[in-house]
Amino acid sequence: MHGIGIATMAREMREGKFTSDLVLNVYANLLVDLWDVVSAMVGEAILELLFNLSIKKIGEKYPFLNSLTVSEEGVSLEEMREDYRSLSPTEIHRGFQSLINHLLILFSALTEGVISREVFPRVFPKVREAERLIAQK
Repeated sequence: MHGIGIATMAREMREGKFTSDLVLNVYANLLVDLWDVVSAMVGEAILELLFNLSIKKIGEKYPFLNSLTVSEEGVSLEEMREDYRSLSPTEIHRGFQSLINHLLILFSALTEGVISREVFPRVFPKVREAERLIAQK
């Protein structure tokens, strides 16, 4: 198993490390979906601005979100993937859920709900999936 002993794996499972991986992956996939749908509607430059505004605002409470990198190509979690293991699955979930909620508020203000109606069916199941993963821990 690439240098990870069974005792280490068992400890990480008890501490929720694998759950953190799963929760982070749920939100990484959701951010890609959001980017694809919304950038087609408003353009990459505007979406980059909205993401950066949201990260700046929500990153005050959840500093780990400040390591997200946003460009006109999308959102990258590469820097975050190096440091997130110190976070609980619940903290990861709450941070990303707050970020998504803030983005939805901005989308609604920008397009009077057009974007939100388009992305909500994608957001709701992913947030529920993250909540289910945390509850299983």
